Formats: sequence, structure tokens, C-alpha cells
Amino acid sequence: MTAPESLRRIDAYWAAYFGCRPGDFQAPGTRVLPHAALMGYPGVLAFRRGPSCVVSIPEMLPRRLVDEIAARPPAGAADRDFLAGVFGNDVDTVTGPAWLGVADRGDFHPVPDPAVRLLDVGRDTPALRRLAEACGELAWRQSKIVFDRHPLFGYFEGEEVMAASAYAVLGGVLAYIGVVSHPAHRGRGYGRSVVTASMDHALGKGLLCQWRTLRSNGPAISLARKLGFQEYAETVDVRLIESYFY
Repeated sequence: MTAPESLRRIDAYWAAYFGCRPGDFQAPGTRVLPHAALMGYPGVLAFRRGPSCVVSIPEMLPRRLVDEIAARPPAGAADRDFLAGVFGNDVDTVTGPAWLGVADRGDFHPVPDPAVRLLDVGRDTPALRRLAEACGELAWRQSKIVFDRHPLFGYFEGEEVMAASAYAVLGGVLAYIGVVSHPAHRGRGYGRSVVTASMDHALGKGLLCQWRTLRSNGPAISLARKLGFQEYAETVDVRLIESYFY
């Protein structure tokens, strides 16, 4: 179970992200707020945590739509079909519901493996690019792994990288973990081993770990739970077509 102090740090990060108070996540109800960290984003993000739902919106959203969203209970306000219906033909894409998990050192169930090591920027980049090509553009983009973002960990078979993991630091608090595995070598535990390395490195830096994936992605949620991630929140992201704002 994630420690109370860890949850306070995570709540503080997300409260600053949405421009609300940490206590709002424990207060029942739906709160509709103008974008804070998301300022300029042409869309809506619903964030449901416990009894609450915070919905971040563009500032110019019509009042009638704000009232319609605010009138819904938290589970209803974060429902993808409801949100898509609010905007109808003005919806570009809907992403979610997504499962958001967190982990601190006490949650962590590591599975170290000697085949995992820190990648060398120069020497290992060709092997990493071969992994990216094998995975395809969509899977690579969803992994959140960036070639020049380090630390970056790989699971090696000989000279080939079978899985890779890295993390992005959010607000000096959260390590947003990313992972990708070679499509021909999935189900062998390689992903779990490289994520272990990323988590251990992040936790050693005093960060807390975050995992986000679609609720429909059962294998990814199962992997996260095995490593110790605890469910923290659910998100639904509705991107609107640009013409909506003109």
C-alpha cells in the first residue's frame, strides 16, 4: 500500500497540474476547471480519483457545456461516451478510460535480471533503433521512450535489445515509466525486468513511479500490478477538432 506521505506528494503534483487543492481529490463531486498545466490544449481531460472528478477544460468552453459536465456525478463526468456526446461532431479523438497507477519503494516488487543494463548512448543506439523498427511506429510512440532521454535500460540477448524502459520526470515528483518489448519476444518477462531497472533507478532518486495505460490493455495493467503499482486514478482525454475554437 502506497505510504500516506507518498500519496500526499502525488496529490500535490496533480492538484498543481489542475489548479485545484489536494483536498479536492477526497471531496465528493465533480469540479470543472479551466486548464492550468494544459493551457493551450484543444481538448478536455477528466481525472477521476476516489469520490472526486476534476475536469480540465479550455477557458472558452461555452457555459452551458461547463454546467452540463459539472452536473454529472464523478463516474458520469469521466464516462467517455458522455464526454464524446457533449461535443458530438466536434470530437477529434477520445483516449480512455486509462488506468493510472503509482508506486513508492514500499510498493515495489522488483524482478532484477543480469541481462538488463544501462544503455550506452553511442554504442547501443543502433540496437535500440532496430528494436524500434521491429515494434512499429505506434507501439514505439506509446512506450514514451525517446532515444536521447536517459537513463534508458535494455534487456539484451547477445547484441540485440529485446525490451527497453525509461522514464520521464514530471514536476520533480513522478517518474512516468515507459516500456516496449520486441513483438516476437513478448510474454517472457523481459518487460518486467527492464521496468524493474527503471523503477529502481527512479526510486533511488527520490521519485515516485507512475504507470498509465488504457483500461482495455489488461496485460499492461497486470504487469504494473505485479511490480507493485497501486491504482490511483482514471483519466479520459477528449481532443477537439481545431475548428471548434474558431
